[in-house]
Amino acid sequence: MAVVMNGETTYEGAVVDIWDHYWLDGMMDEFATVWDMEAHEFKDIKVGYYGSDYHNFIDGYAEVDATEAVKRDMRRTFKKSALKAFADKVIAYKNGIRKGSYVEVMRGRKVEQGTKLRVFWVGEKPTYRASNYPWMKETETIVGGFAEDGEKVFVKAEYCKVLDKPKSPNAKERKEFIKEYVEKRIRLSHAK
Repeated sequence: MAVVMNGETTYEGAVVDIWDHYWLDGMMDEFATVWDMEAHEFKDIKVGYYGSDYHNFIDGYAEVDATEAVKRDMRRTFKKSALKAFADKVIAYKNGIRKGSYVEVMRGRKVEQGTKLRVFWVGEKPTYRASNYPWMKETETIVGGFAEDGEKVFVKAEYCKVLDKPKSPNAKERKEFIKEYVEKRIRLSHAK
């Protein structure tokens, strides 16, 4: 079947999931999650509005009937976004500061510029504004490191530049990330 509203059938073969939302007054909305083949995205269509006597005021219904072509299109669409997400993750990982990283202080006034540090700690602390105004919940990342002379130094992470870049992920790691990303997006469509 498909989505049927007032006798008109739409999204035939593209209904992925049906879910409902209960309101405190006893009413219930029923939705159908469909895959739009032209826009390549999920859409939620309201197919029912039920009263406490279970009477549907909208006069619509839907049945899950996703075809293999729809499932292939979903996977193909999510695979494209997975490749971009993987590239973003690799860039963030390579530019990120971790325990054991070797960094150089690029700016700031308390620690001399050009100082090289071996990182032993990365953490969060409230910003200057958040420490003066308790209702603010801002934090900033702080790096703790040992300077070349053995002195312990704490500096903002944004003032540091990573000198030793980690190795790039291999093809197996890329395939695993893409597979998990696609499967998670498809599972989320059913978890409303």
